[in-house]
This record gives sequence, C-alpha cells and structure tokens, in this order.
Amino acid sequence: MNWLGYALASQGWLVAGVAHYGESWVYGPETIDSKAASQFWNRPQDVSFTIDSLAKSQLFNIQLKTDRVLILGHSSGGFTALATLGAKLEAGKSEAYCASRKAHQDKGCLYSMQNQRKPMSQELVTKIGQLQDQMQDDRIIAAIALDPALGHATSRQSLQGISAPTLVIGSVNNDFLPYIEHAKYFASHIQNAQLIGIEQGAGHFIYIDQCDLALEANGVPICKDRHGVDRKVLQKQILNNIFSFIYKNNLS
Repeated sequence: MNWLGYALASQGWLVAGVAHYGESWVYGPETIDSKAASQFWNRPQDVSFTIDSLAKSQLFNIQLKTDRVLILGHSSGGFTALATLGAKLEAGKSEAYCASRKAHQDKGCLYSMQNQRKPMSQELVTKIGQLQDQMQDDRIIAAIALDPALGHATSRQSLQGISAPTLVIGSVNNDFLPYIEHAKYFASHIQNAQLIGIEQGAGHFIYIDQCDLALEANGVPICKDRHGVDRKVLQKQILNNIFSFIYKNNLS
C-alpha cells in the first residue's frame, strides 16, 4: 500500500506498515497460510507491538510520540483497525450468516469454512475470548477502514461503543465482500462514523498498489481490475476522502 503510505508521509506523518506473519510475503512464500486471515485475534496484538517498538525508537535523535495514532487497514486489516477501537466478533454470528442465502457471493465466508475444517478446542475458544478483551489500544485515536472484512461476524453492541473518529470506505459493487454486510454495516453502527461508497466498478482490491502479477484470492484477481476501472484514479479519489477526514477531525 505504498500509494497510501507515501501520500501520508509527504504530509508529515510517520508511517509504519505492519507485516503479519502467515499473511505477508516478506517472511517468505513458504510461510503463507490461508487460515491466518481468519485468526483475527493476532493482528491487533501485532499493531500494539509495533506501537510499543516505535515508542522505544528515535528518528533523527528525536523520541517518537506514540500517544496519537491513526490506524488504516484494508479488508481484514480494516477490521483490525476497528478492533483496536473496540470492535469484537460475536460467537455464532458468522456461522449463521454464512449458512444463509444472502451469503452466497460473500468470499469472506470461504475463510471461515477453511478455518472450521479442524474444530477449535475449548482451550483455544477461551483464549480467543480473552484476547478479544485485549485488542483495544487507547493510543489509537482514529481509524480508517478500507473495504473492511468480518462485518458479518462483528457484534453490533461492540461497534456502538466506539466513539473515536472513524472513516469507512467500501466498494459498492463489490466482487469479494458485499458492501451492505461489511462496509455499510460497520459504519451504520459506529457512532458518527463517516461512510463513503466507491462506485465506478471498483472491486475489493483497488485499495492496494497497482501490480501485474497473476494472483487471485478465492478466485478474484488481485492485480487485474474490471474493464474500464482505473485504479490510480480511484486511489486519488480515496486520498481526497482520507485527507478530508484527517483535517475535519483535527488529526494532523
């Protein structure tokens, strides 16, 4: 997501990218695990660890301040951003939704199916419940979620408890995560959240850098957009939305 990181850095932000083990290629292709996308409880811990590490670091001999963090994330990272503000999953909600007719085009349910091939032990279920209570990080003062995942599994009550400035941007004619069940659902239940729907044929992966690789996620091309879609043009539009949100909420 260099298009976003460079744009923020050009305006004076210190930008840190979190590479989650099991999902990021920086650790080597042999470490990629499709089930990692469903292990949502690990990502907020990674984010908090990153902030802890930055708090101990210096840039040009200046101690970094990490008490006012803006978090941005795409897809599962979008849920991670919201989880650091207090979003939590609700037991059984994902299973019920994914068994219903309205989920037949929701690619997010495929990750749940992969994760359920081996039943979770009671010990793991208990541990996940405990980790959910530790996902929130008070140093994060605002969140931007780009086409966030796991709307179908997230507790409405937990979202209603979020009061920090929140921007949710989603692709309306989505090819991966239905807009109504994910992006719109999150924004509808977070206090004063701002929702922006991206039209013009935008798919789920227009939020990452342009690329030429023949990669797919659950059958959806990551680098190839629908006919007539200009990813760079849409990203400029999204940047305008992001900076407008930042200045409107005095986050800069």
